[in-house]
Amino acid sequence: MPLPLARALCPEAYVEHFDPVRDTQALLTLARWCLRFSPLVGLDSELTTARGSSAIQQISSRHYGITIDLTGTDRLHGDITQLSISIHTLFKGRARIAVTPTIGSSWALSRYSPLKTPQVILSRQELPSSLYELPLYALRIDQRCVQLLEDVGIRCIGELLALPRHSMAQRFGKKLLYRLDQALGNTEERFITIDSPCTYTQSRIFEPPLTNRRSVSKAALHLFRAVMLQLQQDKKAAKYFHLTVKDTSGYTITKELSLAAATADTSHISSIIEPILDSLHFYGELRELHIIALQIEDLVTEQHTFSASGDRKPTEREKEEFMNHFCVRIGKDRVTRVRLYESYIPERSFSYESAINSQHDLRISERLTPYNLEERPSILFASPEPISTISMLPDKPPSSIQWRDKRLSIITGIGPERIAPEWWRLHPHNDHFAERDYFKIQDELGRWLWVYRDQSSLEWFLHGLWV
Repeated sequence: MPLPLARALCPEAYVEHFDPVRDTQALLTLARWCLRFSPLVGLDSELTTARGSSAIQQISSRHYGITIDLTGTDRLHGDITQLSISIHTLFKGRARIAVTPTIGSSWALSRYSPLKTPQVILSRQELPSSLYELPLYALRIDQRCVQLLEDVGIRCIGELLALPRHSMAQRFGKKLLYRLDQALGNTEERFITIDSPCTYTQSRIFEPPLTNRRSVSKAALHLFRAVMLQLQQDKKAAKYFHLTVKDTSGYTITKELSLAAATADTSHISSIIEPILDSLHFYGELRELHIIALQIEDLVTEQHTFSASGDRKPTEREKEEFMNHFCVRIGKDRVTRVRLYESYIPERSFSYESAINSQHDLRISERLTPYNLEERPSILFASPEPISTISMLPDKPPSSIQWRDKRLSIITGIGPERIAPEWWRLHPHNDHFAERDYFKIQDELGRWLWVYRDQSSLEWFLHGLWV
């Protein structure tokens, strides 16, 4: 039904736009999670084909499913019926599950069975009776073929089974007979399996336990080098490392190394983790050490220079390694850079953004700001601080100010510089911004301060200073 009508009938309904690419990626992630049940897991063949040809938009929601081959896993899982019930419980009863000897019958029962509980059929002889009352769409045939069958009074699979096979292909096409044989197991059906995600991890259990901190550092460095070697062999790099240390008393220490850029350089990661290992405080003797690399990216190689003179600029990798040191030492959130905007109003002329994921150019150019940055203080307060002043005339700099409970005498002053609201911009704070008269003044200590007088309230504020 139309969305406005649906919202009128159910105002509290949650609405989300259809995104087939996102849904397919989520289904692929779920399929990888299902590798714990069997090494052979794949998406529906129609969805896999459409994903390879970028035609996901035309695929019906019926084909958003996962196929798991449980052949030979009965020794691992035991009773298949109990396994299907357990998986159904994991999904809180919302998944439609069918376990049968063929892919086609499992697909049909999981989509069109009237029962919401898992359907388990272990014998091929039971398939015709199980599929008897299902609609024709359960055979994965197109709309034209279904319409031809309905025109002659065939509306379910059971009625289709009563037709003679030699005339079925002639009247309704060979694909109908092919799909029917796939569902009944007369024709073999294959599916494309997904690759299991490669994990980059190393762990050691020490017997006897390690007691020397130097030995612990050497062991951790050895494991990190082993992980780096795995990454280099696959031409991969990692951006996140998780280190877990367990001692004999059961005490566990976890350290997270979140880098600014992915790396597979052994010497670089060694220089980063040595201070981290030195800061570990564990009690007793060390029993286990685990390291896992996450956020895997493709490794990009680059040539440093064509000349042998050695005069070259730092490469992108060297810059990323430099940022990695900062991120591990002080944290990603504290590594920021300034972005400039075209605005005369000081607090709107710049902002702070992450220096890790930002692509903003660090070069300062005249086109970014309409004034010379040298005319602005090197330290600009987040909020202007109120001050008390003694001024002879409104358009003259103050002769003395009181700031942070201290009286300062002013030696000289330059100004005023009037900054008015940006009337040509639709900014939400323009209505609250009054004209300001800025002065650059020097106090008795030799410091240059940046103060202004609010023209609406006639109050004075200190906005920044030069250092």
